[in-house]
Amino acid sequence: MLFVALTLLTVYYAVRQSAEQRLQQETSGLSQQLVGQLTAELEKHRYLPELLAQSTEARSLLSSPSPDLAALAAFNQTLEKANRIASTADIYLMRLDGLTIAASNWNTRASFVGKNFAFRQYFQQAIQGQLGRYYALGTTSKKRGYYFAHAVHDREDKAIGVMVVKVDIDLQEERWKQTTADFMVADRDTVVFMSSRDEWRLRSLQVLSAATQAALHQNQRYDQQAIERLPGNWRINPALEWQRVSTAQQQYLVHKRPMDFIDWDVYILTDWSSVTRTVVTMVLMTAFMLLLTLLLLYVLWKNQRQRREYEQKAREDLEAKVAERTQELHRTQEELVQAAKMAALGQLSAGINHELNNPLTAIRAYADNAAQFLELGKPDIARNNLTEIVGLTERMATITRQLKTFSRKSAGQIETCDLHWALDSALSIVQPKLTQTHIVLEQQRGEQTRYVQADLVWLEQILVNLLSNAAEAVQEQTEQRLWVVLQAHDGQVQVSVRDNGTGISEAALPHVFEAFFTTKTVGKGLGLGLSISYRLAREMNGDLRAANAPQGGAVFTLTLQAATHGGFP
Repeated sequence: MLFVALTLLTVYYAVRQSAEQRLQQETSGLSQQLVGQLTAELEKHRYLPELLAQSTEARSLLSSPSPDLAALAAFNQTLEKANRIASTADIYLMRLDGLTIAASNWNTRASFVGKNFAFRQYFQQAIQGQLGRYYALGTTSKKRGYYFAHAVHDREDKAIGVMVVKVDIDLQEERWKQTTADFMVADRDTVVFMSSRDEWRLRSLQVLSAATQAALHQNQRYDQQAIERLPGNWRINPALEWQRVSTAQQQYLVHKRPMDFIDWDVYILTDWSSVTRTVVTMVLMTAFMLLLTLLLLYVLWKNQRQRREYEQKAREDLEAKVAERTQELHRTQEELVQAAKMAALGQLSAGINHELNNPLTAIRAYADNAAQFLELGKPDIARNNLTEIVGLTERMATITRQLKTFSRKSAGQIETCDLHWALDSALSIVQPKLTQTHIVLEQQRGEQTRYVQADLVWLEQILVNLLSNAAEAVQEQTEQRLWVVLQAHDGQVQVSVRDNGTGISEAALPHVFEAFFTTKTVGKGLGLGLSISYRLAREMNGDLRAANAPQGGAVFTLTLQAATHGGFP
């Protein structure tokens, strides 16, 4: 009886595994099909905003401060016809300030004309020269859609507006409601915005944090609706590719397939009961055929055990290799950060050497004079000289102490740091360079910008890199100026370093944070400073961005999480 029981259990395991694999294959095929259809449906319209942005009518309307009403009416009809032919939801034209001046739905109650959508991410992306992509619940139409946007340029290739195409995703959702499996499409905040079931839509897979709710409310992605968690006992983990989920009604096998190019996650939910039915049927059939298949089942069980042992050993070997490679990578990254820091000190060495040589020369002069005054019997004058020597040595000690602090390694401990102290320390290191080249530095600080969440050594390294690069950027200017501005808002502190140099070219701007990319002459930089600074900022839960200032020159903005002194509010 024990042997029979073990045999049946083996059959049960094999059949269950096979049934799971078949269900996984079916589920995976459905998810791949849905992702493919969604991608095809969306991507077939990506060319349209760029094509429409080339029209002379759009350029003429955007170039005129007071467009002709007849021309606007004609272009509205053009957009209406294009929208009908392309089977899109809406097409509309926005000015540089975000105001919509023409739309395909111009003659409807939900017309976009006169509405300002500058807060939408697709508008901001298009203005920056990218293909705008975004999905949201329309604040005016109250309909879900996926948006493509492209900048409209004048004859000088300057952006003067944005052409937007909205694709309706309701039709694709209705098509997939006819399949045997359920599905969800969620964003990276786990908010479900497409689903085969209406009660799942605009719900989240997990309880959203207050910060996430506030962000969704601010960008109006879901028209400021409060997003609640799926009702019932759902336990979907967004971090897993495969999982089983039980609800009060049934059990599901859930497969997650990401759509990284638009930050979507597609979940296919298939009925787990098919696995149970298959297992029960096969176990009953095996019970009748047990006497004829004992030997076969034994071989199968033995082979399965060997396969499991082999897989386990292979996994253990792989995990050991991954751990070893990870440690090597961490060591390499730490050495690269330290090398970049030493490179920055090397570039500043001439100014630092000057700052140390001047006190040394003065100390020698004061010491010689003191000895002579002592020989002449004038101890008071000699004492004054010795006092000056003490002050000069303290100045030198301060410089070396700052260099020692800057050059030490850090383990990346994120804690409450004094940003003003870190900025003063960085300025002390860069000050010799600023003094030698007669650069005028202007600062703007506030007490509310003092404390941030960061690693102090990393923070100083980023500030030294930004200040040093800004100083080099103004070398060719007649009047050399730098501005450092600290601002606090929305729980963050921004440090902006701006120069009055020639700025960053449009071709170089997308690559400034790439490793080994540099616009300096050979021998003056490896192109690692900004790349490492960008990574350190992200490691501290912050951000580093580059842009050209409207007043001229380049501006680099470091954003960090604000903190309060001692960690208390």
